[in-house]
Amino acid sequence: MNETAARHPNRFLADLTQAMRSTAETARLATMEQCQQDAKAYTEKLHARTDDEAASLRKAAEADVSAIRDWSKAEMERIRVETEQRISRRRELLEQELQEYNSAIELEIERVQKRVTAFEQEVGSFFESLNQEADPTMFASMAAQMPDPPAFEESDRSSLAPDLRARREQIMRSGSEPTPAPEPVAAAEPAPAPAPRAPVIESTQVVVVGLVSVASIATFKRQLGRLPGVKNVGVSSGPDGEFIFTVGHGSDTSLSNLVPTLPNFQARVVNERDGVLNVSAHDPEAEG
Repeated sequence: MNETAARHPNRFLADLTQAMRSTAETARLATMEQCQQDAKAYTEKLHARTDDEAASLRKAAEADVSAIRDWSKAEMERIRVETEQRISRRRELLEQELQEYNSAIELEIERVQKRVTAFEQEVGSFFESLNQEADPTMFASMAAQMPDPPAFEESDRSSLAPDLRARREQIMRSGSEPTPAPEPVAAAEPAPAPAPRAPVIESTQVVVVGLVSVASIATFKRQLGRLPGVKNVGVSSGPDGEFIFTVGHGSDTSLSNLVPTLPNFQARVVNERDGVLNVSAHDPEAEG
């Protein structure tokens, strides 16, 4: 009797445990099913939201692309307009540059013609005086003083007038905002060129002994005139058979160094003092 009473509680507990396990398993399955259903519902919600968000992003991107295209069209139009304006202003400036250049050329030609006319008059007067001289020595001395033709050097016309140069720089400056071209400056009367500063000219007497022939005297004078820095040369005969060449030259010209370089004369400086250079020379014409 005692053993039977001891076995009944264990059986009860075993059945109770089995029933609890079955209930727990049912609850587990229900929980997993609910989880899967919730996950499925949330996933479907995510897919639906993703489609909506993707559509929204595509719409925003298309709007941005359209805005970029509009900006590009506007920018290209602005660049086209600015390009045409700058080209037009540059061509207008070219006309003024050509007018300025042509005016400068005309002034230069006029200056050349005046120098030619003055030289023709100087040569005419020289030969009038020369033809009146009968003494051979004086004739030779005077003939050595025949004027040299003027040297024609092209002046610098590479720079524009300040107002034209400023306009050119503004037109060519990249990225500059288009601005209306200023009213053109009247070019009928070109602005006078600034007067050049007169160089300092010094005078030195080159006293030469050893020259005999008229041809050598004239050649010596001509070569002196071609030395760097020499502006003009005159010649006269001295009392003892020497010839005095009066040389106008720049202040930085060293005749004592340049005269010995004259070809064929074997010139040698024998004495030098303020304003006077004594030179011994060989007459190449006297060799025959």
